[in-house]
Order: sequence, then C-alpha cells, then structure tokens
Amino acid sequence: MQHLCEICGKAIQPGRIKALPGTKRCIDCARKQGSDYVIRRIATGMDIDTYKDLLGATRS
Repeated sequence: MQHLCEICGKAIQPGRIKALPGTKRCIDCARKQGSDYVIRRIATGMDIDTYKDLLGATRS
C-alpha cells in the first residue's frame, strides 16, 4: 500500500513510514511546513531541578 503526502500528493518514502507509521507528510513537506507527527509526553513524576541533578550526577 502506497502512502501519499497530504500536502503535495507524492509518495511518502518507505523508510519514513517505517520510522513514523502515523505520518501523513513526505520529508520535504515536513521540512517546509513542519511535522504532523505528535509525540505524547509522559510525566516523569519529578520536578525539573531533581531531573537536572540526576543528569549531572556521576557514577561511583
């Protein structure tokens, strides 16, 4: 099944469909118009300062 871009109507490359199965835009239109793919954010349950501290921590 061939997926077509919602903007230009050209075929969306198979590699892009594999990486982003829900996309409706080809790579060229996504670069020009912005991606239509929305990634859901997941709450980590910690505040940003704690997260930054963890990123800066060193392993012993």
